[in-house]
Amino acid sequence: MNSSELKKPLQNTQNVQEVSKQRALGHSSKTHVDYWKRRIFKSSYTRDGKTHVVDEYAIKIQHRGIRKTFTLGTSNKDAAAAKARDIFATVNGENGWECALAKFAPAMAVSSKTATVGEFLAQVKAVSGLRAVTCEIYSRKFRTLVAGVFNLHGGKEKFDYVNGGRKKWLERVHRVRLDKLTGQRIERWKVNYLKAATAKDPLAHKRAKTTVNSLIRGSKSLFAPSVVKGLTVCLPKPLPFDGVVNVSLPRSRYKSEINPSLLLVQAQRELSEADPECFKILLLALGAGLRRDEIDSLSWKQMEWTRQTIRVETTIHTAAKSDDSESEVDVDPGLMEIFKTFMAASDSEFVIQSDVAPKPNTATYHHYRCTRHFNRLIAWLRTKGVTARTPLHSLRKEFGSQICATNGIFAASVALRHSSIQITRDHYLDKKQRIHFPVAN
Repeated sequence: MNSSELKKPLQNTQNVQEVSKQRALGHSSKTHVDYWKRRIFKSSYTRDGKTHVVDEYAIKIQHRGIRKTFTLGTSNKDAAAAKARDIFATVNGENGWECALAKFAPAMAVSSKTATVGEFLAQVKAVSGLRAVTCEIYSRKFRTLVAGVFNLHGGKEKFDYVNGGRKKWLERVHRVRLDKLTGQRIERWKVNYLKAATAKDPLAHKRAKTTVNSLIRGSKSLFAPSVVKGLTVCLPKPLPFDGVVNVSLPRSRYKSEINPSLLLVQAQRELSEADPECFKILLLALGAGLRRDEIDSLSWKQMEWTRQTIRVETTIHTAAKSDDSESEVDVDPGLMEIFKTFMAASDSEFVIQSDVAPKPNTATYHHYRCTRHFNRLIAWLRTKGVTARTPLHSLRKEFGSQICATNGIFAASVALRHSSIQITRDHYLDKKQRIHFPVAN
């Protein structure tokens, strides 16, 4: 090739119109119909081994981390591309996704609305890892809180299970959308609830604080990360209880009303023969610190006679309260001898005999085999000066206080099977020994 040939310009075999068209297709913006022509598509599906293509075009739009597919409702490519462009422009507009869904996909707009209280609770019950009884308790507290926030009290009718009053009240509460339940509204309800109690008396105000904390704590548990991670219903952001805090309360330290030595003597004299089941319950609560449910389901197999211990564990009849609750409790040898005598005369697998069968699959409430025995023992404890709201639990707290007095708070926490020593310190122990500085001889 000579120098003259090198200087010749290159010849373009394409005409100007074709080049302009290719440049337009390659560099068209998202506001141009040609941009969307290359992105719309027809969905396909397989049935009976054959692939079928949908006649109408569709488009996928992504904006701010959200990606949705819109059906464009036409098989005409130009019309479909124009509609895809309009959808994108609306999504990028002032009202974004909400406006785009309402205008171009009303069905999706309805389904993407924040879940109602009823929808949320139904899915938590269906897919969360919460125990059925625990889930029901938390749900009751949440419904009570929602009813308080939105003034849906229902009066006496909400307790009418026969004529439909309860059902109507639940429907009203369940219709509330979660995005309406804001932290600001919850805080306002909390303040008003406490103000109403303050108008009565200081004790009512203290009890109201305890109630508020219980409702908030139980409701919050339904929105824990471990619970909501498996849900598919639309939840508001932020979640309703983000930033909501409990009311500060003074430590409700246990105040002993019990002389354990005297109580044991009285129980031996009045219960051991006249009501042996109540006597056994008292020994297990006061002498081993067992909870009501642990006593109710305790079997003879859980008594370790050689090691002088009682095993608290999950069985076919009940689940332990927590992982920390599953442990062995050291028991006085004399107490074990008493139970050996009872076992010799027993024809039941359970330590406490009852005509009521266990119901381990009960979903909505704590079922106890020994409710009648518990009630009789509570009535007996009342006659002995035990005025606490939960007399059986007071026996467990007395057990912890006695262990602390002789072996220290750490030993008491271990014996009570608490997850932290702070729980033991704040709620379970009474000061059994006077701590003072001697001034006078």
